[in-house]
Amino acid sequence: MSDIEVNKAKKMADIEVEKFKTTVDALGRETIAEIARAGPEMQAKLLSGLGLKGFLVTDGKNPVNLFNAAQGLVAAPNK
Repeated sequence: MSDIEVNKAKKMADIEVEKFKTTVDALGRETIAEIARAGPEMQAKLLSGLGLKGFLVTDGKNPVNLFNAAQGLVAAPNK
C-alpha cells in the first residue's frame, strides 16, 4: 500500500510540475516579469485572469511578514 501511495504522490507531483511548466511557457518570461513589476491592483487583475484564487508575489529579497499579509483577510471580532 505504501508503494502505491508513493507512486500516486509522485504522479500527482509530476502532473502539477507539467501544469506549472505549461502555464509558464504559455505566458512567457516577459509577461511574468511584467506581472512582477506591476502594481498590486494590476497584479491582481492579471493573476485573476489565470484563474488563481489566492497568491503572493514577492521579489524574494525581503522576508514576508505573514501577520501583515493576512490583514484584511481575517474578520475582526465584533464588539
